[in-house]
Amino acid sequence: MARANLADAYAVKRSLGRCWGFSVLSFGGWCYWWFYVHRKLFDGELGTGRDDAALHTVGMFVPILNFFVVYWLWRDLNVLRSRAGLAQFPAVGYVIGSIFLAPLFYSLVVGPLNEYWDVRLGGFAAEAPATTVEKVLVAIGIGLWTLWLVGIGVAIVVAILAGSSS
Repeated sequence: MARANLADAYAVKRSLGRCWGFSVLSFGGWCYWWFYVHRKLFDGELGTGRDDAALHTVGMFVPILNFFVVYWLWRDLNVLRSRAGLAQFPAVGYVIGSIFLAPLFYSLVVGPLNEYWDVRLGGFAAEAPATTVEKVLVAIGIGLWTLWLVGIGVAIVVAILAGSSS
């Protein structure tokens, strides 16, 4: 059995650049993985015996329910931040803001999340290495981006050919 590296236990942070980059490159799929990972971590941190990360992640695909699921994640982050002696952020306001500008409000949560991990782990929190799942999601996303761009290119060529034959 392989022994876990102690440094891996502290590798929980993800930079804003990584969040944006992997989200865009994965055609949005990485966001669901990020949500699942953090829901799982929060369930463990809260110590309530709850393990509903998969269910909550599926709930992210259901309109209206997804806003509640995001609120629950951010509410729990606030609970954890309070336990660590950190100020809370306006979770309800962020959910309302995310209805209109989701990428902005998700980005605003990355800082408080990483700040929590820094305090919780006594300043030893480190950037999490890219996992196999992340790499696969990015590869799939790049494939989807390629198909999308090829589709646009084909549509332009067809439109030009149709216009010139008239």
